[in-house]
Amino acid sequence: MIDLAEHLQVDAYEIPDRLREQAVLRDGSCVFPWCFRPARSCDIDHPVPYDDGGPTASDNAAPLCRRHHRLKTHSPWTYTVLDPGTYLWSSPHGYQFLRDHTGTLDVSRDRPSPGTDPPDG
Repeated sequence: MIDLAEHLQVDAYEIPDRLREQAVLRDGSCVFPWCFRPARSCDIDHPVPYDDGGPTASDNAAPLCRRHHRLKTHSPWTYTVLDPGTYLWSSPHGYQFLRDHTGTLDVSRDRPSPGTDPPDG
């Protein structure tokens, strides 16, 4: 039995089976915006990289399919864990997406069209 609310943490880079299963059950799919690849076939990512002090823990483990794991690792895409299971993604172009168990919501702020002046204020 896995408690989805339990905080698991280990002092190692490798994701143990219990933590992996917790992330898989909690998120259900790849947590990249609009991706629905089943979490069971995903890598488990450290949103805050282990080499930067990110723990191997429930609040720093998220399933990403291999494609999106590589995109996050090798491009300017970033994400933050707001709560375990709730992620805020930022694209290289300044768009932001909230991703949770209900899906993806574009939460980008309005931006002026190219060639227009920003609003006064």
